[in-house]
Amino acid sequence: MDMVQKKQPITLSDFLKNRILWKVYVLWFARRIVPLMLLQVAVIVVSLKLFGDNVFVSKVLQNIGVVSGDGYWQVFKYLVAVFAQTRLIVQAVVVLALGVVALLLRDVLRSIFTYRSLWRRKE
Repeated sequence: MDMVQKKQPITLSDFLKNRILWKVYVLWFARRIVPLMLLQVAVIVVSLKLFGDNVFVSKVLQNIGVVSGDGYWQVFKYLVAVFAQTRLIVQAVVVLALGVVALLLRDVLRSIFTYRSLWRRKE
């Protein structure tokens, strides 16, 4: 025998419950996550502005192009050497920007997993 489950039609109460849950989720997301993400993006923008003012980025990228012919290890060594020779403020900005990017990535992934788990519970 073929055991095929028929999908039951969505009732009005299920429809209303899902609609209310979505509104609650959107409000939670807007109140809890969006301000944190906006703050993190603002910190990244300020960090990049400070970084751009203190580092001649096009020259660094041009030098990476020259070094890249020798392989990834040489590029890594070049980046470490360049980082070590910069001013302390530039090093702090780079570390701060990397930390904020890591936090932003964590929040985005957490939001995606929450969204996916919400749909899994629904099914």
